[in-house]
Amino acid sequence: MTPVRTPVVDETRRRPPDSVAVGGSRTWSLRGKNFAVAVTELVAGIPLVEPHAVDEHILIVADDAGAVVTDSAGRSERLTEPSLVVVPAGRSTIEAARDTVVLRVFAAHDAELMRLAVNDGPHDDPAVAPLLTDAIRSGGRLRVHRMSQIPDQPGRLGRIFCTSSLMINWFPTKIGARDPEALSPHAHDDFEQMSVTLQGAFVHHFRTPWTTRMSEWRDDDHVSVDSPSMVLIPPNLIHTTSWTGEGAHVLVDVFAPPREDFLAEGWVINADEYAGTSA
Repeated sequence: MTPVRTPVVDETRRRPPDSVAVGGSRTWSLRGKNFAVAVTELVAGIPLVEPHAVDEHILIVADDAGAVVTDSAGRSERLTEPSLVVVPAGRSTIEAARDTVVLRVFAAHDAELMRLAVNDGPHDDPAVAPLLTDAIRSGGRLRVHRMSQIPDQPGRLGRIFCTSSLMINWFPTKIGARDPEALSPHAHDDFEQMSVTLQGAFVHHFRTPWTTRMSEWRDDDHVSVDSPSMVLIPPNLIHTTSWTGEGAHVLVDVFAPPREDFLAEGWVINADEYAGTSA
């Protein structure tokens, strides 16, 4: 059995940003084999520009900061509530009326964006299934999904969205601490998971399966983080997450390629937009 990699935990504000835009917006980026996640502290009134993305990407605005997102064709959408936007390839901007934190997710088709990540370097873990799609380089439009228009559905896991290459699960906001007697430890055979916290305090719990080599064994780990933070979870690492303390907790999970099990369950809210695009 191949040794299981350790998770990568990134508490963004405990280190310098990876980039600072004109006007002062600060961005921290972390990547896996197939995707990168960028968390940006967006300064009010100053557009954050993505100059030439080669593929569409996912944008999350988790509050009502009055953000406006504009695509390469000059089409704009105003976001007055928590929203997810699929942004087409090319130039795009986002500007907010108040300081806020935004989350962007990019597929690894965009090598330039991958290189911005603090952990850029070889990402060739053979346990991670490769992307099997091409970049969607042209066409498309801003596709906005406002969370108030997505009611809870019994039996559905969170609020799951996809593109041809990416999938995210934006969990409904949790108030108060998670029941410690109702956790969900599990592992994934062939993909990485990025868990991003946008509000609240959390504890990520990790257990490494034993191999035949005792030198590869590791003690259980329980990592406390505030928000925003990112953690990259490799294949075969047993994990679960608790949210702790009072108040609101916002968590987003990222995967690439899209998870076939979630698609098969019918949980993916915008799956019809990408029917037939997988290789």
